[in-house]
Amino acid sequence: MSHHDTKERDYVLSVLAQNNSGVLLRIAGLFSRRCYNIKSIVAAQTEDAAHSQMIIVVQGDDRIVRQVEKQLSKLVEVEQVTILEDRDAVVREHLLMKLTRTDSTSAQLIAVAGVFHANVLDVTEDQMIVELTGSAQTLDSFVQACKPYGIQKILRTGSMAMEK
Repeated sequence: MSHHDTKERDYVLSVLAQNNSGVLLRIAGLFSRRCYNIKSIVAAQTEDAAHSQMIIVVQGDDRIVRQVEKQLSKLVEVEQVTILEDRDAVVREHLLMKLTRTDSTSAQLIAVAGVFHANVLDVTEDQMIVELTGSAQTLDSFVQACKPYGIQKILRTGSMAMEK
């Protein structure tokens, strides 16, 4: 990535912070005050209860993401900020989707789920709940493949990422 990359794209930031009350709110507030849009944020305690890991996806160019990185690093509770590049990290999202099902579409829905290696979690007379973990593109493709059958509800996490 060149230092003057002005092309807008998604950047994945990994933020390690002290697991204090309100730290997520302070980090989100920093984005809000600077008018940076958070595309997604996933936060959870790490293997060490004293720390939280936040994976934040922000859209912008290289200049914007470098400013965000500097501003986050200034927060007292933030111990480390890393911009994760695709080649250096595994990035995944999780999706739960409730689909309309009938006796005539059930086998087709199971076949579509199978192609994507999605898990069928629950089946009732008129609906099916499936889950899938994968790249954002894989999840987008799965949603498109399921649209003709009738999507009742989608719940989707933001990106989670781990350095290789």
